[in-house]
Amino acid sequence: MNGQSVGARVTEVSEKGESIVALTPSQAARLQELRFCRVSPTSDAGVWRVSDVNRVGVVAIDDVRVVVRPKTPLRSLIFMASYAGLQANVQDAAFDFDTDHHLPSALATALVHAAMAATSRGLLKGYVPVEETGTVIRGRWDIARQLKTRPGLPVPVELLYDDFTEDVPENRILKSALLALMRLEQLPERIAGDVGTALAQFSDITALPAGLTITMPPVTRLNIHYRPALHLARWILEATSWAHAEGANSGSAFLLNVAKVYEDFVGCVLRETLKPSGFDVDLQKSDWRLDADGRIRMRPDIVISRAGRVLTVADTKYKVWGSDDGSPPNADVYQSLAYAVTADVREVHLLYVSGDVAPRRYDIPPTGTTVIAHAVDLSGEPAELVERVRALGASLAPVEE
Repeated sequence: MNGQSVGARVTEVSEKGESIVALTPSQAARLQELRFCRVSPTSDAGVWRVSDVNRVGVVAIDDVRVVVRPKTPLRSLIFMASYAGLQANVQDAAFDFDTDHHLPSALATALVHAAMAATSRGLLKGYVPVEETGTVIRGRWDIARQLKTRPGLPVPVELLYDDFTEDVPENRILKSALLALMRLEQLPERIAGDVGTALAQFSDITALPAGLTITMPPVTRLNIHYRPALHLARWILEATSWAHAEGANSGSAFLLNVAKVYEDFVGCVLRETLKPSGFDVDLQKSDWRLDADGRIRMRPDIVISRAGRVLTVADTKYKVWGSDDGSPPNADVYQSLAYAVTADVREVHLLYVSGDVAPRRYDIPPTGTTVIAHAVDLSGEPAELVERVRALGASLAPVEE
């Protein structure tokens, strides 16, 4: 059932720093079980300290609604989640939200706008492979399956053919995300009604199995208008399925990994900025090893190369740049040095969301490495946000000797 529960108590938790909240021991234990924050007791009975928050959204525990509001402006966050490259309309009114909207409502509203825009000309159609048993030959005879299921029997026949249908992966992803939103207890009735209206046109579409890892369909000229909606749907499904996998009841939690949203957005803009100049931008490379035996794995966020040669590495950091002296955290610098040694590059970049405006350079003589810390301002209009990251991309492009 959607809508705010009558008499529900709302308590807010900060995405950064510490928050003091009133919870029963049972509620505190269940919040800790979701593994997106650290919950520790204070000296006062029934009062708990919440810290180390790594997701944002809403969690319903009994009669308490724990709201984790993002430090990033909501409008910018929704835009980054829906960004799909050059085809994204950065002036779209669907990204305009008041600050009093909580995250699930904002994402639901954005998905409804994006889904209705994507399907304004009708649902996308495509060819889907179909396995069927019949008495009349249609398509191709699946001999291997025939011999396995009915050895020696000529009929019925195991068939395999391509069906031109609306039941394609793109529509399945959108329907599954809309269904996930309908199950949220925290969604206001008005927004739930909008989601239901958008869902009606997908009545003949097959929903994805619960817990299935979402694989985004390849971009083609036929589905490019679906991309913003698909990106939003992906984050909604991740926010709900992750929480449920960690032990929340269906509809009781919506927790979004904002750091991953930021990482994907920056990587996407850098890729489209640098590709025309002949650079390759790889995201989350997983085949790097620091040691000779290959036991210490490295997984840099962004690797910039040309003609197969790595030129520089960048890591997104969804956190405050530096502390008292304005320097990056030591752990971030150590990680950067490991990337530099592994890739044999001179410069490594740290891309924070707050801190000093001007980039700061840190020269490390023993390794001949320079670590450069940048701050990305996530405020303002969507077009401004994209332009800032594009300008950052131009500064990251190394000059080859």
